Amino acid sequence: MDTCRHSHTCPSDCGLRYICHCLRVTEEVLTEAFATQDIQTLKDIRRHTGAGDGCMACHRRLQAFLDRHAVAGQLVAAVA
Repeated sequence: MDTCRHSHTCPSDCGLRYICHCLRVTEEVLTEAFATQDIQTLKDIRRHTGAGDGCMACHRRLQAFLDRHAVAGQLVAAVA
């Protein structure tokens, strides 16, 4: 994940973390989508956030989000 590169005037401590640079989808947008939508696949991520529909360079990062979300869901289910 990279820090903000959306503008040369952006302060260095901007804090935006782009997961998909082409479509400017941030880590925050993905986290919100995982919290509010039933996301199980990369196609679901693309449908709900638009991430991954450009050059596809972010697909590994998106898959990592899916993997972490699946593990977190399993941990919650195990505790419940």
